[in-house]
Amino acid sequence: MASEFQVSLINQGVSIWNQWRTENPGIKPDLQGADLSQRDLSTGDFSGSNFYEANLRDTHFCHCNFTGASLYRTDMCMANLMGANLSYADFYKTSLYTANLTQANLRYAHLYRADLREALLQETDLAEANLYEVDMREAIMPAASLVRSTFYYSNLSRADLTGANLSVASLMGAVMENAQMSRASCVGTNLYRAKLKAANLAEADLREAVLRMADLSYANLENANLFRANLAEACLDYAQLGGANFKKTNLWHVNLGHLILSDPSLGPAFA
Repeated sequence: MASEFQVSLINQGVSIWNQWRTENPGIKPDLQGADLSQRDLSTGDFSGSNFYEANLRDTHFCHCNFTGASLYRTDMCMANLMGANLSYADFYKTSLYTANLTQANLRYAHLYRADLREALLQETDLAEANLYEVDMREAIMPAASLVRSTFYYSNLSRADLTGANLSVASLMGAVMENAQMSRASCVGTNLYRAKLKAANLAEADLREAVLRMADLSYANLENANLFRANLAEACLDYAQLGGANFKKTNLWHVNLGHLILSDPSLGPAFA
C-alpha cells in the first residue's frame, strides 16, 4: 500500500513534494494503489517511484520526471504527460488510452502489453523502447522518433505515423493495416510478416527494409524508396506502385497480383 505520509505530501502541493524529494534523495517513493486522479501534478519529481495499480486517470503530469518509475498496471487513461521524462519507466499492462504524450521522452521505456489506443504521441521520443504486444490502434504519432524501438506483434492499425522515424526499428509481425506512414523513414526497419494491408506508405523511405512475407496488398507505395529492400514472398496484390524505386530489391516469389500504376509513365523501377 502507498505511504500515507508520502500521499499527504503530494496533497500539500508539488512544490512541497519536490522539496521533500530533494532533501531525501535516498528514499524510493511508494505510491502503490494511490488515488491521484484528476490532480494537477505538473513538474513533479516522481523518478524511481512505485505506482503499482495506482489511479492516475485524467491527471496532469506535464513536464514531470518519471525516470525509472514503476507504472505496472497503472490507470493513466486521459492523463496529460506532455513533455514528461518517462525514460526507463516500466509501463507493463498500463492503460494509457487517449493519454497525451506529446513531446514526451520514452527512451528505453518498457511498455509490454500497454494500452495506447488513440494516444497522442506527436514528436514523442520512443527510441529504443520495448513495445511488445502493445495496442496502439489509431494512435497519433506524426514525426515521432521510434529509432531502434521494438514492436513485436503490436497492433498499430489506423495509427498515424506520418513523417515518423522508424529506422532500424523491429515491427516483426506487427498489425499496421490502414496505417498512415507517408514520408516515414523506415531505413533498415524489420517488417517481417507485418500486416500492412491498405497502409499509406507514399514517399516512405524503405531502403534496406525487411518486408519478407509482409502483406502489402492494397497498400500505397507511390514514390516510395525500396532500394535494396527485401520483399521476398511479400504480397503486393492491388498495391499502388507509381514512381516507386525497386532497384536492387529482393523480389523473390513476390505476389504481384494486380498492380496499380496511377501514372504509367512513373512506373516502378526494377532495374
